[in-house]
Amino acid sequence: MFARPWVVPAIAATLLCACSDDTVATDQRPVALDRGVDAPNAGRDQSHDAAPCLGYTEDVTSCTPAATDYQPRKLAPGSNGWPTCISDDNTWHLSGTSQPSSIARSKAFEAMAAKLWKKTGAPSKDDFLSARDDYSLAEGLASRVARRQDISYPEVPGSDKFACQSAGIPEQYPDRCAGPAKIKPLVDDAFQKGNAGTQPLVQAARIEAGLLWFFHLSLASEVWTCGFSNLGDCDSAAAYYTQVTARDAPAGLGRYVAALGPETHQRIYDALLAERCWRDIDKAMPAQDQFRKYYDLAQAQLSKASLRGQALILRDRIGKIGCTVGETQQAHLEFVRVLGGFLDHAAGLIDAAKAAELRTFTSNPKTSASAIAAAQAALDAIFTCP
Repeated sequence: MFARPWVVPAIAATLLCACSDDTVATDQRPVALDRGVDAPNAGRDQSHDAAPCLGYTEDVTSCTPAATDYQPRKLAPGSNGWPTCISDDNTWHLSGTSQPSSIARSKAFEAMAAKLWKKTGAPSKDDFLSARDDYSLAEGLASRVARRQDISYPEVPGSDKFACQSAGIPEQYPDRCAGPAKIKPLVDDAFQKGNAGTQPLVQAARIEAGLLWFFHLSLASEVWTCGFSNLGDCDSAAAYYTQVTARDAPAGLGRYVAALGPETHQRIYDALLAERCWRDIDKAMPAQDQFRKYYDLAQAQLSKASLRGQALILRDRIGKIGCTVGETQQAHLEFVRVLGGFLDHAAGLIDAAKAAELRTFTSNPKTSASAIAAAQAALDAIFTCP
């Protein structure tokens, strides 16, 4: 029986620089860059003590994938120890019987973005109310944020794998029950303050960072439950990353990553296909221990690439601190606190010393060029390759 699955947070990054140009070249085609809360040159102070706001091109030529990594876009089926499977054609095939509802949640996130962190100028009270409606739809984002687990932490003791949805449990196990214990209070508080007109750009950035955190946790969590609860959860993992779109048409979280790290995006897509391959090799419910190694391989591959994707987003936003002033800069500072706080656990498992250096910045971000450069260097040292 497929008992207590786990994930090893293996990670990476050759990361990015400050306020990027409109596009970043990929090995296939350009992908438009997500600018977060900034419009071009908005809030920028050219005389400010900051690192240059230059474009960034990902270079992972020194990175070598693990011999067991699943890469259907590069390898012949079965050439690296994976049995032939449905994903060998480099295309996503649904595990479940219908399109996953998490596609709608990712689209709701994009609708919220247009009203809050991607809007030109500060969002109004009505914008926050409308975005809250997008967030709070029945079976929508809010319902899943309130139950999301961080499976990089130990399970809640006992036989109930969904104990984080029970009253009192999130308070006892806040790391494992990150959705209800950490992300939900953050997002709720930001909506409340945004509705009150308190630093609307800052509140929009907090919501954005909190939901990017949620989407990241959803990838591994949905692959986990795909093994013992619902085969369609494998589809949900792909939908939370890129709405089950083709490789070259990223959406949602995938759009962020592809804009900043084209090869990192490709590696995340590889890993999602790996978990689909695992569930094709083993179609039983619950999944069988004899095929457990493929689950472990897929989760390790997904963890490494997707954590690098988050690191790319964080590094980019750290760079924007030095390119902006006023509330726009404050929004970037708060975004860095939230996403940096989330990444601290994984960073510490890789390099405790460098993680401590990074934590010094993300817990209390500075605006000087030297502090920004040091934080980015720490990220580079921790998250090296996808």
